[in-house]
Amino acid sequence: MNYQKRQQNKTRPAKWLSAAGIVVALLLIGGVTWTMTRHDKGVNAGKPINNNTANSNTKGEPASNSITGGGDKTGGNPTPAPTATLTAPQGNFVSNHHPNLGGTPAPNTEQSVCNTTPGATCEIIFTKDGVTKTLQAQTTDSGGAAYWSWKLQDVGLTPGSWQVSAKATSGSQTPLSTPDAMNLEVAP
Repeated sequence: MNYQKRQQNKTRPAKWLSAAGIVVALLLIGGVTWTMTRHDKGVNAGKPINNNTANSNTKGEPASNSITGGGDKTGGNPTPAPTATLTAPQGNFVSNHHPNLGGTPAPNTEQSVCNTTPGATCEIIFTKDGVTKTLQAQTTDSGGAAYWSWKLQDVGLTPGSWQVSAKATSGSQTPLSTPDAMNLEVAP
């Protein structure tokens, strides 16, 4: 009988190890599943993942070096006209409020960003002494952003104080404009 008891004792640790192994495996699988489903619980909870703006151009850098800018930078089709209510434009309408036409000491290049309803049209408008200049209107991407990179000379801005605003339009909705808090002070 002693032999049988010893045999039973030898199999019990193996059963416990097997059960413990199964528990550990289940915990690992559950942890991986929990981690995989937690990726969207932070800032973007409840929002669809937007791959159209998930690239280096989402920080305000334009897709091209022209005054026409980029719009939807994925190379795909433009975002269709929105069905949502138009929102007032916002963003960094000019990257430097004190540029120089000569490029020294401040650069003569600017970057502009307009954020509004996805699929709306946005343009940046400059006004001085009854003269109006604009950056070419763009359709915002699926994230609601439009980007431009431009030179003062390309737009025809001259030395002086220019009022800056952005105007968003969408279908038959009333256009909405937002003035920049600061004027663009262009030095010779």
